Amino acid sequence: MVLKNRKIITIFLFFITQFTICQCNLFVLHSNLPVAKNGFLDLSNFDLGNIQNEFAVLNGEWIFFWNESKNEKLQLNLNSELETIIVPGSWNQKIVNGEKIGSLGYATYFLQVKLPEKWKNKILILRADYHAGAYEIFVNGVLSQSVGKFGTTKETSKNVHAPSIGYIYSNSDILNIVIHESNFEHRVGGVGRPLYLGLPKTINSISNQRRNSDLFSISVLFIISLYYIFYFLIRKSDKSNLIFALLCFFLLIRAFVQNEQILREYFPNGDYKLFLLIEYSAMYFSPSIALHFFSFPITYPFKNKFLAISYIISFLYFFYALFVDTFSISLTVLQFQYIVLLICIFTVSLNILAIYKKVKYSWISLCSMFIALITIIIDMMIIQEKIQIPFTASYGLIFMIFTQGIILAVRHSEAFRINEKLTNELTLFNENLENKVKERTVELNLAIERMEKSVKARNEFLANMSHEIRTPMNIISGMAQLLDESDLKPEQKEYVSIFNIANKTLLNVLNDVLDLSKLEQGFLSIDIHEFKIDDLFSDLNKIFQFKTKGTLLTFEMRIDQNVPLFVKGDSNRISQILFNLLSNAFKFTNKGKVILTLSFEDNRLFVFSVRDTGIGMTEEKISKLFIRFYQAHDTNQIFQRGTGLGLAISKKLVELMHGTISVNSILGEGSEFTFKIPLEIATFRNLENLQFQQTNKQMENLKVFVIDDVQENLLIVKKFLEKNISDIYLSTGGNEAVNIYEENLFDIVLMDIQMPNLSGFDLLKIFRKIDSDRFNFCPIIAFTANVTSEEQREIVEAGFSGFLSKPVSKKDIFDKFMEVLK
Repeated sequence: MVLKNRKIITIFLFFITQFTICQCNLFVLHSNLPVAKNGFLDLSNFDLGNIQNEFAVLNGEWIFFWNESKNEKLQLNLNSELETIIVPGSWNQKIVNGEKIGSLGYATYFLQVKLPEKWKNKILILRADYHAGAYEIFVNGVLSQSVGKFGTTKETSKNVHAPSIGYIYSNSDILNIVIHESNFEHRVGGVGRPLYLGLPKTINSISNQRRNSDLFSISVLFIISLYYIFYFLIRKSDKSNLIFALLCFFLLIRAFVQNEQILREYFPNGDYKLFLLIEYSAMYFSPSIALHFFSFPITYPFKNKFLAISYIISFLYFFYALFVDTFSISLTVLQFQYIVLLICIFTVSLNILAIYKKVKYSWISLCSMFIALITIIIDMMIIQEKIQIPFTASYGLIFMIFTQGIILAVRHSEAFRINEKLTNELTLFNENLENKVKERTVELNLAIERMEKSVKARNEFLANMSHEIRTPMNIISGMAQLLDESDLKPEQKEYVSIFNIANKTLLNVLNDVLDLSKLEQGFLSIDIHEFKIDDLFSDLNKIFQFKTKGTLLTFEMRIDQNVPLFVKGDSNRISQILFNLLSNAFKFTNKGKVILTLSFEDNRLFVFSVRDTGIGMTEEKISKLFIRFYQAHDTNQIFQRGTGLGLAISKKLVELMHGTISVNSILGEGSEFTFKIPLEIATFRNLENLQFQQTNKQMENLKVFVIDDVQENLLIVKKFLEKNISDIYLSTGGNEAVNIYEENLFDIVLMDIQMPNLSGFDLLKIFRKIDSDRFNFCPIIAFTANVTSEEQREIVEAGFSGFLSKPVSKKDIFDKFMEVLK
């Protein structure tokens, strides 16, 4: 494949070389063509077959009148001694009166041509390539053609770069050609380009060839530039495509304003300075862009600095040209050509370095750059009037562009083949990967299925465990409350307190375990309701004051005076957090104080703080404190070992209530846990009086139906209610409960969920059917030991008016009654 690419490149370069040579030699004359002598050119003695394509080039010595505008019908005695000048060539170096005349001024040229016999009485064409200045050409006293505006002063003269064609008809064999030439705006003056005389078919063919040559160069440069711009937009990582496109673009705009001056065809009255700026801007920037392009595949010292300096020079010349006149602009080429030469030599050396580093196709790149360098040197010699041949740099640069374009195309082709190969390999890999993914997906689905079964089994276990633990806890708690309300001895009161503390501790541990499960499933929620803060503190005080008995500890609670006591929030969750924090404080404090404080900030934040004088913690342990199952102290210490869930659950609960929790601790001195939560201030003033009035007025006439399959629960609830409610019905469920409900109209029903024969959900459906038949709706409260989120959701969706979780207190029952009766 590499050999094939080399053959293609070689064939391509051969054709490009031939094209360039043909273009360079298009107007090079044969050695036997006649040359004017002393203002006279004799074409009569030459056979037309020996004159290339039946045209003649009017080269040689022309009569020259400096700063004179001679009559267009000028007749001269050519045998007398007259001032002559070589055409084509500038008048800059011409010596008149012992001095060089320079570039600015005007002059008259004269040439007498004797025509061949075959050209007599025929229409001829005189073609003039573009001059630096303005001119008008007369043949036998008749204006043949003009470009720009000839004038004898800077104000009356107007330069235009453009070739011209004039038609001539002569019935004699002598042509007297007079040229008025003026230049006040360019560094070069005079007839600097050849004039061609011949038959229309031949001269038009010459013009068309040159025009087609320019259009071909412009078209190819445009296509190459556009192609690599789009290639860059597709693959922006390769900046060489963009730089190469810019190089083609600058050479393109230069081709528009050189040779046949294609741009002049569309803008014949275009500003002379603008056209000059377009031409010279391409000259300023092309070398720097070319250096940038050839630098891409090679790494060399100070690469970026060289490129930066090159671009800075280009921009300096460009901005200078913007603000000076056309004459000063034209002078810049004399200095800039040496900068171009240095950049070209450096670029050639980069190509040599690329060959040394074995960069692909560097030898072809070197050849193209070397040819471009030779043509640039030739143009420098032409500019300095060392030689008189057509400019060649454009062809050398086009040759370089074509060559680099084909090299880039081959490199892209190879990159595409590599990419195609990698794509095929990647496709095969993806197919294998898809098969593996399918296998892993099947395995994953099986694993998920096993996990879901495991989670379901765990949840069922937790629900059953909760139910089985909470049912006896409800009995213990209820009995303890009933005992606490009876007449007991102080010693018996202490026993009841121990029951309550154990029950509260066990309930808190159970809640933490269940909350962990809810956390993992994303079901942990907050229940907003009205409550009194000092009631919450009072319950905690009863529990933890008892823990100080027989110890060196004291427990204090402080509530700031500005704290609103009636609020809306989740009292159960706040109590759970404080219970966990206080339990930890008592666990790790042997003597001193445990202090619970509450303050209120202006932004309605309630600040709870638990401070102790215990053993404290290090910074390392504090950073891990809220991680589940983390124990801040070793198990071999004398302190009790906890579940490791309390603080993690507490942090999550605080965050769910849109609050923050923090801890400060000093090892050996104690710790302080603080959490801040926003609570809404309640609108009523005296919750106790309101509840008391409602209890006395509304509760005493209620007819309540309690259903539970555990006799002890029925007994406890009955004892809770009977002091305030006289009409209470009890049932262990099943058909007995259905019969009782059918025979009575109840104000409220408190019903267990898990019961044999007919569950709470089954009874609810039966009761609702009975309600619809007799157009009476009775509030039914679920009384359950199951408190998982799924069960709570099922209870709400089933149509229960509310639910109570076991163990339950007397206050909980009456609060719930008041809630559903509203």
